Amino acid sequence: MWFRLPIVRHRLHQAGLDFVRVEGPLTVIGGRHGDKERMFRFDTGCEITTVSEDVAAALGLPAGGRPVGMRGSTGSGSARFVPVRLRFPPDPYGGPGVEVDSTWAVVRGPTNLALLGFQEVHRHFTIMTHRDVIDFLPWPATKPWGQTADADDPDGPTDS
Repeated sequence: MWFRLPIVRHRLHQAGLDFVRVEGPLTVIGGRHGDKERMFRFDTGCEITTVSEDVAAALGLPAGGRPVGMRGSTGSGSARFVPVRLRFPPDPYGGPGVEVDSTWAVVRGPTNLALLGFQEVHRHFTIMTHRDVIDFLPWPATKPWGQTADADDPDGPTDS
């Protein structure tokens, strides 16, 4: 179970800057409004997946949560941590997306914010960048030939 997202190139003409963005759908499972899918921007500088209050409400995330202070490259402020069950995008051949439990930060202030944190992805996938796409591959796919994960210890490799 792997997935692929396009790398989209943009240009800010007035500033003469080129940049790329990677966006893809995540599905929140079992929120207050049922299962809800939304596009998230993959943010390699974001350690924890972060959404604004309006996005959290639309996805049916829990109200409340553990209050925390957040600091990032664009400022600092307060947030709350909430538990989330999510599904990554399906694989290109129609296989189901990987489902995982996580904790997300819900922040006040900005609106329409949905950032998929690098650690969220890296915990479950390794990343291979190509010219116009990024492949998100499960970790065992990157282990040397003949090594697999133990059934009792999914993170521990063994020689076959």
